[in-house]
Amino acid sequence: MDTIPGVMVRRALVAGFCMFAVTCGGGALQASTRMVERTSLPAVDTGSAQSGLLASLTPVRLVIPRIAVDARIEARGLDPNRNLDVPADYRDVAWYNLGPAPGQPGNAIINGHVNWWTGSAVFTRLSELRQGDRIAVVRGDGSTLTFRVTKSSVVLATARVASLFAPSPAAGLTLITCSGQWDAGLGSDTHRLLVSAVLA
Repeated sequence: MDTIPGVMVRRALVAGFCMFAVTCGGGALQASTRMVERTSLPAVDTGSAQSGLLASLTPVRLVIPRIAVDARIEARGLDPNRNLDVPADYRDVAWYNLGPAPGQPGNAIINGHVNWWTGSAVFTRLSELRQGDRIAVVRGDGSTLTFRVTKSSVVLATARVASLFAPSPAAGLTLITCSGQWDAGLGSDTHRLLVSAVLA
């Protein structure tokens, strides 16, 4: 078990596949809550209008041409253990819907499995992304946002990355999956792969 910006991160090998999760400690959960408040949608007059606006901004598909990803986006929050919930389908990705949506100010977070008991998963090739590569996010209203990769970083499972949940006026995106080697004693992989991108 390990931490990323006050956030516990762990990976478990279950039935032969990789599972990625982030467990929010108190400080990180408060930070993400402040970020959501700071980037909340403008007030509208009716509940139905607000619902429609939220639906239009909700990301529904992730497309990364360089690594042949065309995946459905599942909206996920925290599981009962306060882990960042993972996609139910290994071919999908999970957007952390307690933080900003892609395109809103702040850092939108999307995670995905790196492998599955049958073999490859949605983010098996995530490490192949390079600076400048395009990431497209399709929203519920049919519009497409284009992000450009700025950097990839591999961090130790025990590393803290302060920027992951930090508020920002800019629209960013971080894709996360597991990396390194399985450490049975730790019950986790030795590293994490983070791919950072900004709105183009």
